Amino acid sequence: MCSASPATKIDSQPLPPGAPYPYAEEDEINVLGFLVIILKYKYMIVAAVFLAGLLAVILSLMMDNQYRSEATISLREEQTNPSPLGALGGLGGLVASQLGLGGAGSLDKLEVVLKSRDLSTRIIQKYELLPILFPEAWDAKNKRWRAEAPPSMQDALIILQSLLSVSADSKKNTMMVGIEYKDPELAKTLVGYYLSELSNSMREEVIRDASENMRFFTEQLQKTGDAMLKEKIYVLMAKEVEKETFAKAQKYYGFLVVDPPLAPDPDKKISPKRSMICILSVMATFFGSCSMALLLEFLSNLKTKTPEYYQQIIAGLKGWRIPNGALFSTLKSHFFPNVPSAKGR
Repeated sequence: MCSASPATKIDSQPLPPGAPYPYAEEDEINVLGFLVIILKYKYMIVAAVFLAGLLAVILSLMMDNQYRSEATISLREEQTNPSPLGALGGLGGLVASQLGLGGAGSLDKLEVVLKSRDLSTRIIQKYELLPILFPEAWDAKNKRWRAEAPPSMQDALIILQSLLSVSADSKKNTMMVGIEYKDPELAKTLVGYYLSELSNSMREEVIRDASENMRFFTEQLQKTGDAMLKEKIYVLMAKEVEKETFAKAQKYYGFLVVDPPLAPDPDKKISPKRSMICILSVMATFFGSCSMALLLEFLSNLKTKTPEYYQQIIAGLKGWRIPNGALFSTLKSHFFPNVPSAKGR
């Protein structure tokens, strides 16, 4: 039987009480080695951090301040009165389906309409927002586009809808409509445009439905001879007239503006967070520089202590290197195969 080596005996023996962990000294050496490497490449790290911080400051100062204007709206409460549709029998169900009764507006409907392309298109066309959304391409002095092809409606929709934010609170039955833009006054104006066109869109839908319902009731009056049924239809026609009248009278149809939009003060910007940009840039560059210092130190030690591994790495990287002049020849043969070379002329 072969006896265990002294090292094995020592390793298998339990540590006495209060004895230090055997790797504590090694961990301390590793930390000290890391600090030595950082100090060795301190100039590279400091230069990289300084340049990153300077670049972050310059880029953040070049960014435009963004301001947010928002409004809070809530659904308009409608009083529900007893409907005489039940007295119409089979005709009542048909009338109800035509009227769409029993379904008042909802926050989901308002959100869908606000985010629709149709509403944004109406706003762009009605208020002529193309020059405002593309100020660099618009010649304000001569009132014309600088380029031959002006920006398309799809480009304007992408920009305008990216400025809009809509969030609904079903518990409070409210909705927040906001616009983020570099001009605080224009941000407030755009929120007002969305609220106005949202109301106009819903009002036009109600008036259009009321006209269709009036036409339907008129046809039913001509078909029936029952005096009681005619009386009920007249009641429904009166309700349609009332609905259309209220739709035209209300400034905002279907909702109430609880908190109107305001133009933010110049010092109330929401972005960019310049201090945060600079801090994150400096921290990321510092850790990246430390990692690069460790990599350089590793390659340096690899070259001196284990040159055979270093040579294998260099040999493997040589396959990626392109000889002098080979890059131009490769690109020329790939993209311009019919052009003769200088030697062949």
